[in-house]
Amino acid sequence: MKKMTIAVATMVMVLMAIGNVTAGMVDIGTGQMESAEFEALKNMIQGQMIQAAPGVSTARIHTERYGMVEMTPADFETLRNKVAGIEDDRAPTRTASRATQMVDIGTGMMPADDFAALKRMVKKSEQIVFDRLAALHP
Repeated sequence: MKKMTIAVATMVMVLMAIGNVTAGMVDIGTGQMESAEFEALKNMIQGQMIQAAPGVSTARIHTERYGMVEMTPADFETLRNKVAGIEDDRAPTRTASRATQMVDIGTGMMPADDFAALKRMVKKSEQIVFDRLAALHP
């Protein structure tokens, strides 16, 4: 019985050790890291040579910070030209639209044309209601 218990305990310990070795993620205290990356980090700290796997590299677009915004210098130049009103040769030219007159309706602003159309619609609906009421009373 004693030999059987020792054999089972040994088997459990071996299985737990194998489970930890084959695990994909390693707990590093503040988070988790893949075991291959963890081993590479340990080797780098110990000063051993690191065999880097071939990787695909792409050209990184240079960006600059303009206040709270980060953009490429070309995008910044385009934005500066738009704000200054300078037409870009690549962009289609647009005709200037006239400014819409706004009317304060109490809860917000509304274009004057829409407000006039709404007024006409309400006026027509009131006439229909009163015409029917006038027909009912002699």
